[in-house]
Amino acid sequence: MPSTPRLPRAAVLALLPLVLAACGSSAAEDSSADGRDPDTLVLAAIPSEESTALAQRYEPIIQMLEEETGKNVELQQATNYAAVIEAQRAGKADIAFYGPLSYIVAKDSGVGLEIVAAPVAEQGDEPGYRSVGVSRAGSGIDSMDDLAGGEVCFVDENSTSGYLYPAAGLIAAGLGEGDYARITAGGHDASVLSVADGQCDAGFATEDMATRQLVESGQIGADDLTVFWESAMIPGSPVAISDDLTDELRQTLTDALQNKTNADHLEAQGYCAGGEDCLIEGNWGYVPVSDADYASVRDVCATTRNEQCEAGS
Repeated sequence: MPSTPRLPRAAVLALLPLVLAACGSSAAEDSSADGRDPDTLVLAAIPSEESTALAQRYEPIIQMLEEETGKNVELQQATNYAAVIEAQRAGKADIAFYGPLSYIVAKDSGVGLEIVAAPVAEQGDEPGYRSVGVSRAGSGIDSMDDLAGGEVCFVDENSTSGYLYPAAGLIAAGLGEGDYARITAGGHDASVLSVADGQCDAGFATEDMATRQLVESGQIGADDLTVFWESAMIPGSPVAISDDLTDELRQTLTDALQNKTNADHLEAQGYCAGGEDCLIEGNWGYVPVSDADYASVRDVCATTRNEQCEAGS
């Protein structure tokens, strides 16, 4: 069982505004010739749903990381992926949970990071997921071609499944940005719900959000929406650590994130109660990945010539 936390959980899990000028002391402090070895590690992430309590979802991981490293871990909630990128670039975040595109932008624009792991739905799976396009059932929108002249919801310009891969799909269908009205919804759930509520003619999000999570939560009915498009498999959303930490600390974090950030270990060590309580974003846990696993994202960037991709070149 884990030892008693060094700080009250409310203090450890306080969600600090991810505004760089107001973050207080930088994660870049406590450095030496051997690298940084801070007393407090900062973990940056964004919620996939507007209403999701990020602190509750990450609490088992934070408890485990504290036990493994002997350090305090603070969670910073970002409003978008750009904030996560800039936090790690500025030394305000030591551990960052990215989307595939935001990882590519961070890596290729010179952020000092090491990719470590990505999530899998079930133990033994390969990391990856799909983007889908959804429309209201009976709307007559059954393919990308039908989006011409319509209002289309996307998640975030740094979102792989909520923007980049759908943009590539639209290009393949012969549609440019001038052929439809683009609306930025802000979250995967918001994109889907905007379609269900009639605010958008169609929208894009992760397959799991559109076909499972919102149905199970009762926010949409199982037959309310039609899936008219799905992407190729997208590499899993990775977690990366800052590369200026000491070798020992980086190795400890790598081992913890690759081998102990999963439902089985978290439950066995008493960090969570089991079942859904131990799942991370609905996934069993994290497994090792490398930069080479994200070559297909760079390929889609080359196809779309997306401005967000160019930010990382």
